[in-house]
Amino acid sequence: MYGKPTLSLDAVSIERGGRQLISDLSLELSGPKLLWVVGGNGIGKTSLLRTCAGLSQAADGNVSWTLDGALVTAPQCVSFLPSDAYAKPGLRAHEEAAFWNIDLKTTGLSEQATTLTQNLSTGQAKRLSFAKILADKKPIWILDEPLAGLDEDGRQLVAGHLQAHVKAGGLALIASHAPIAVNNVPTKRLALG
Repeated sequence: MYGKPTLSLDAVSIERGGRQLISDLSLELSGPKLLWVVGGNGIGKTSLLRTCAGLSQAADGNVSWTLDGALVTAPQCVSFLPSDAYAKPGLRAHEEAAFWNIDLKTTGLSEQATTLTQNLSTGQAKRLSFAKILADKKPIWILDEPLAGLDEDGRQLVAGHLQAHVKAGGLALIASHAPIAVNNVPTKRLALG
């Protein structure tokens, strides 16, 4: 479905606030694969994900993205989900969904269609944010704490979509303190610190 997405890090170092978080990290990841990034608070997980998504610059080294061997830019192939849910205030859930071409059924939010986005619970807002990743249809997903604020049904929903994404040839990078039950897909764990 996606071709072959690849994310490459070549001797990447990441600094934040004058402090070196990651030094000389090299790796190459190709879909289908799930990379689970783990480590303590403040160790650099979010900074690494933002760098892999092209949203932050590495202090040293190079990050590159390819599809079927052809060099592409991050906006062409990466969808990024920050740890905080985001939705435009003042819109109802169905209006936000219509803007992003999201089917609220895929998120389990059909009953909240007329709820103002700012009145959604933390978990409901997280589901709506996650649905934007689905609507984006990019081959590389980078998700920062995608399970935060979700109940068991929400965690299963995310795990099911992750499994389908990777099985379709996609690549997913996830930072999460909570284990993600994604079965039967190639998985690699990267421990920082």
